[in-house]
Amino acid sequence: MKDNRRYWLWLSQMAGAGSKVAVNLIREYGDAEAVYKASVKELEKSGIVPSKKLLSRLAYKDLSEIVGILEWCDANGVKVIVPTDKDYPKSLLSLRDAPMALYVLGELPDFDNTLCCAMVGTREMSEYGKNIAYDLGSGLADCGACVVSGLALGIDGMAMAGAVEAGGKTVAVLGCGIDIVYPKQHERLLLKVLEKGAVITEYAPGVSPNGHNFPVRNRIISGISQAVCVVEGSIKSGSLITARHAIYQGKALYAVPGRIGEKGSEATNYLLKEGALAVTDARDILSDFEFIYPHSLVLGGAVPHASSDEVAEKLQLGSKGVKLKKEKKEKEQEAPVKKKEKKEKKPKKGESPFPKEEKPAKVRVDIDSLEETERRIFDYMKPDVPMLCEEIAEGGFELSQVMVSLTLLEIAGAVEAGAGGYYLKRAADFGGEPDYITEEDDGL
Repeated sequence: MKDNRRYWLWLSQMAGAGSKVAVNLIREYGDAEAVYKASVKELEKSGIVPSKKLLSRLAYKDLSEIVGILEWCDANGVKVIVPTDKDYPKSLLSLRDAPMALYVLGELPDFDNTLCCAMVGTREMSEYGKNIAYDLGSGLADCGACVVSGLALGIDGMAMAGAVEAGGKTVAVLGCGIDIVYPKQHERLLLKVLEKGAVITEYAPGVSPNGHNFPVRNRIISGISQAVCVVEGSIKSGSLITARHAIYQGKALYAVPGRIGEKGSEATNYLLKEGALAVTDARDILSDFEFIYPHSLVLGGAVPHASSDEVAEKLQLGSKGVKLKKEKKEKEQEAPVKKKEKKEKKPKKGESPFPKEEKPAKVRVDIDSLEETERRIFDYMKPDVPMLCEEIAEGGFELSQVMVSLTLLEIAGAVEAGAGGYYLKRAADFGGEPDYITEEDDGL
């Protein structure tokens, strides 16, 4: 029997993680096998593939490596799910850069009937942030919600630790291969996640945790969640990128109020001023979704748990989970939210599973706040000419760096993301307060 997964993995490998071109090709041809069988001339004629470099990659039809990956996954209990599978998260189908394949260890929650809340924040958490993240994670889990995060040091890890301590379900989304524990300090936490939850990634086994992977990964964190909560971070925190993903994806966005003047409160207080919902207790999130998930959410009284310090020590999350030592700078971000989805009819054979997308809102920005790489990419883009990531990469940039920089430029308001994965350079009429952020904070 033919294994259709190999065609989806082939497209994932050839187009790269987070490729909008891959989704557009599926919309055009119906499924991955049809894209695989299309000739280079046909692909070029379609007008979907923007560069000769990507065309040459799509012309590579050798599936031996793909077959080897599938054999390794089957032998090691790793499930590979693709957009046509029934257990592929339906909410990801609406993404303009939906993953062509997901590698899964453990048991995924019932996404249709479970509130999934993403918890994100800085790695350099304060004592306040540590305790809040832990309490929110355990409080959500106590009432039947699933906590989603990136397994990163700091806020992400403490929120997940709270959820597993409460015996709840969790989903960790990695920015590396499923066979790599990253960060290494969270090996025990990962094993606890697998007891009742799952670890997923779009990166093939063996892919190292490159810093550029994490901004790309974050769209999945928000994509599988109905809500995203930012706990703590500076104004340059990567968690703001995840928050932006959440807004574009139509998720509910929450933020924990912080003390004015504290660096770790900058991101959350900024989001609150911009319209995010304030969170001081897990019930603030749960009560908004209780009527949507009446059979899986139970808002009971407070449940006693071990302290955050005790759990951090037990799971070896660092020195009481606060100000964890940095081994390597890992670049990551945060997560978002979404309302209960309507039932969608299953696509017919040969029909693309991906719906059309909507255009995001505009934001003004101080162009002088852009850093060198983003400015170079911004300068390379042609005014009023929609460009794909792959087209911009032809200007001498790495595709992964282009994807990260475009996310930052989009947040800054310097470019606009449009339908079909195109980006449009805005005219130079910028002004107002700088909205630009970087990944200096390492927040997930």
